[in-house]
Amino acid sequence: MSCRTTLPVLLVIGFVILSPCRAAEPGAAKLPILYSTDLFLPPDDPDDHYDLATLFAMREFDIRGIILDQGAKQKQKTGRGSVEQMLHITKRQVPCVVGLGGRLSSRTDKALEQPAEFQGAVELILKVLRESPEKVTIFTTGSCRDVAAAFNRQPQLFQSKVRAYYANAGDGPAGVQKEYNVGLDTEAYARIFEMGVPLYWCPCFGKDGYLTHFSVDQNPVIGSCVPAVQNFFIYCLTGSKEDPIAFLRTGPHPLPGQARAMWCTAPLFHAAGRKIYGRGLDDFLALRPAEARKIGLADKEIKLFDFVPLRAAVDPEKEDGKPRLTAELNAAKPTGYAFHISEAKQFDRVMGSCLKNVLATLGR
Repeated sequence: MSCRTTLPVLLVIGFVILSPCRAAEPGAAKLPILYSTDLFLPPDDPDDHYDLATLFAMREFDIRGIILDQGAKQKQKTGRGSVEQMLHITKRQVPCVVGLGGRLSSRTDKALEQPAEFQGAVELILKVLRESPEKVTIFTTGSCRDVAAAFNRQPQLFQSKVRAYYANAGDGPAGVQKEYNVGLDTEAYARIFEMGVPLYWCPCFGKDGYLTHFSVDQNPVIGSCVPAVQNFFIYCLTGSKEDPIAFLRTGPHPLPGQARAMWCTAPLFHAAGRKIYGRGLDDFLALRPAEARKIGLADKEIKLFDFVPLRAAVDPEKEDGKPRLTAELNAAKPTGYAFHISEAKQFDRVMGSCLKNVLATLGR
């Protein structure tokens, strides 16, 4: 999720969502998920490492596969070493594959002409959907390329086996789409709104609370982690060239003090069926309701964010190559759901505390 800059040339898109559904059912034992990330070493933006760690810290996720987005760029600075570190820390086995190497040529492109070395992600998505007895959540934190191409190959499989798709990209809820992740593959971004699967749209930036962005001080977050997880972060933040697994046993190392921009934390909590609870002064937890009841926090829930029913449309004609999205919020017949912050004044503070507390459990 490298949302640092904006790109000027984008596509016109349309929303055709047929069957929106709720997020993960609270209390579910295991939630199958496919996770796509533009994770690189050295990182384009280390927020991707925070998101990967958050994913693994929540044990309710049954991670069916990790997709390393933008295959051609992965050849230059692959993020596989960070995934291997996380698998070592958590003692888990998860398939990790490289995504398509180039952009889709059109919204309906199946990407069959792209080299075989970049076909692993599309093939894994379709394999997981075919073989899973349960519906699967898909979560993307970079481009939507592999998901769109997989849908183009087997649309009926998607519509029958995808429980929810969380797309972390875009500016919301209306206006010109300039956000970085959109520009990674504008044809693919357009396609996700036409797939007819339950869409949870998570705009990175936007007005009136329609954005996922927050800022957190890295020092207390990393400082709360066990040594191996601290080293996972230090490894990427310092651009270390040492063996990634061996580095997990080194240290101690100085902790970073600067703030870090984050985008995907709240959508990950929502996908897991977690809610936000206050435990004390400036101390907050993201928990499933059943867990909150066990520790006496059921009456301490904070309504920090939600997903607003959205009915969206886009002018089908290009205007200077940029899409103009119009959105009816709280629509009676929604075509999807848009992430919305309901407590803007508290969002950074509460989300920072939740992130610290969830990462403190990782590797213990």
